[in-house]
Amino acid sequence: MSSFLKACLLLLAAPLLMGAEVYRWVDGDGVVNYGQRVPEGVKAERVSASTGQRIVTTAPARAGQAAAAQTAAEPSPADASADQQLTPEQQQMLDDLRAAEQVRQQELARIREANCQQARSLLDQLTSRGRLRVRGDDGVERVLPEDERQRRIEEAQRGIAVNCTASASL
Repeated sequence: MSSFLKACLLLLAAPLLMGAEVYRWVDGDGVVNYGQRVPEGVKAERVSASTGQRIVTTAPARAGQAAAAQTAAEPSPADASADQQLTPEQQQMLDDLRAAEQVRQQELARIREANCQQARSLLDQLTSRGRLRVRGDDGVERVLPEDERQRRIEEAQRGIAVNCTASASL
């Protein structure tokens, strides 16, 4: 598998890896490894989860790993110039991936907003009226039992908690 294809796969997996430090190294048998921890003393490349670009580093000692990871997370001149090292075709692919991710995020925000409004509307209906009538699958109307009403209220509240919070829109 070419390095370019590996970089593209990492870019596609970036949303799953957000916030995680990912390292790439070659072991003694010549096998390429990826992981969040590097064996001590092994020369490795930190792979930026947001861009898929690699930065050469040495595995930190276990005791100082957190401090070294913090330093490694700071942008380096290699990160800034990495986009300039891409061919025009690669740059176009990268731009397309970034645009697709932006569209995906916008669609997720739109869906969450719609789900938020639906859950709020349902909660209003369930709490503002006395006895509720519902139409079953067979088309027959029936009075909604109190235990089922309470269950639906809890579901609507969970829907609001998941879709209407500020963190859900990120």
